[in-house]
Amino acid sequence: MIYAWLIAALVFLRPAAACAEELLIVVRPTQVFQGGVAEIVISGPMITELKARRGAEEIPIFQTEPGSYAALVGIDMDEKPGKVEIVLSGRSPDEGWSRTAAITVRRRDFPREEISVPPAFDQLDAATLERIKKEQATLKALWKVRSPTRLWQEPFAAPVPVTVNSAFGFRRVVNGLARAPHEGVDLKAVLGAPVAAANDGRVVLEDNFFFSGNSLVLDHGGGLYTMYFHLSEFRVPNGASVRKGDVIGLAGMTGRVTGPHVHWGARLDGARIDPLDLLALQGRSRNSQ
Repeated sequence: MIYAWLIAALVFLRPAAACAEELLIVVRPTQVFQGGVAEIVISGPMITELKARRGAEEIPIFQTEPGSYAALVGIDMDEKPGKVEIVLSGRSPDEGWSRTAAITVRRRDFPREEISVPPAFDQLDAATLERIKKEQATLKALWKVRSPTRLWQEPFAAPVPVTVNSAFGFRRVVNGLARAPHEGVDLKAVLGAPVAAANDGRVVLEDNFFFSGNSLVLDHGGGLYTMYFHLSEFRVPNGASVRKGDVIGLAGMTGRVTGPHVHWGARLDGARIDPLDLLALQGRSRNSQ
């Protein structure tokens, strides 16, 4: 889901004795639904030692152009509604400063359905459960890695045309038991359709998993990952660098699915975010590496 950008700017004047230069902090949007993304832009002359923290966790900041920096903040799908504060600190140019940027998290009504299936269909043997556990551990370890170089640049692009089969955050209750929420979006795609990289990045995982079938993960740097599941084929090798729009695989129906489609997911600093929110970024940031 793409939300209209709301813009809030905080302008902090340096003491007149120092000079009339300004430090500008922009948060967009200031209100984010669960599973959404906010962008913080910091600009001013001769900024150094710039850092951003959310509690004890440091958030990567990247220079976008001379005198301007940006950071993305991911709001997990289960984030509690309320205020999220990001503490920014730095020097500009010879005095230290600290400011707080606030983001309001709003509750999102995720779709939900209850179904009943024969018990045999819903049971997995011990070997399969062990396989699933290992696969989940592999992905969990991957999300903890933050590559220091930002590879992506705005805007992002969807891997296939955006026609949603199953929405982000979809909840299913099977035989009275709640299952894990849908951590991405399922996009309609015919068998064998080309699947494109949503942005510049590096292939950090290619494997066949029980639920997601042929699974490919791109590392875009700074804790941002996108996922492409149920592929029929991989078209780039593991470890390859790709550019936005490169064909990285073909749509398929591998794994535990009933028909061909592409599951597109995203993680930002470990937060489960709606990948469609990446499409709403405004394209102001550029690769500064």
